[in-house]
Parts: sequence; structure tokens; C-alpha cells
Amino acid sequence: MASVLFFTEPKGILIAALAVGGMIPNIAIMLTERGLSKMMALPHLLIWIPLLLILWPHLGAVTGDYQKYLWLLFAVDGLSLAFDIPDAWKWWRGDRAVAGAQ
Repeated sequence: MASVLFFTEPKGILIAALAVGGMIPNIAIMLTERGLSKMMALPHLLIWIPLLLILWPHLGAVTGDYQKYLWLLFAVDGLSLAFDIPDAWKWWRGDRAVAGAQ
């Protein structure tokens, strides 16, 4: 949600849309699946990989709080993708279990 603080910065609206956009589809997935499933990794892959590609050239091109925010966003989304890639692969290969389901 910190993205809204940087709307006026270069690519600020696009970065905010992608940062939040990677999470919004998971609400529908959680409701449909009635819990947390590995399918939730898919929106992250589809939206946050392009986000990281957009962020990379801007990390050194901006300064101040915006630069700090972009580095933090890059690190957090990159770490999330490190978990999401194996989860997406497992889901693709048939692991459709929902965490906590009986």
C-alpha cells in the first residue's frame, strides 16, 4: 500500500498498479478454493516478474525515499517469487491441495 505515496514519481502509477495487482487476484482464489492454495502463486508470477523488470532500471536512477521504497519492493517481491516459483510448479504438476482443508 506504500505505493500510493509515490504516484507522482517516475512510473509511480504503473509500479503501484503492479505491486497491488499481484495480490488482488488472490482474494478470488482464496474465496474459490476456500483457503490458501499453491494457485495463489500464479498471479504473483504473471504480475510481479514484469514489475521486477520495470523496477530494475529505476533502482539507481532515482533517489531518496522513492529509491528506498523501490529497493524494498524489489527485495520483498523477489523473495516472494523465490517461494512462488516452486509453488506454481507444484500446482502446475497437480498439487491442488488447500492448506488447512480436511
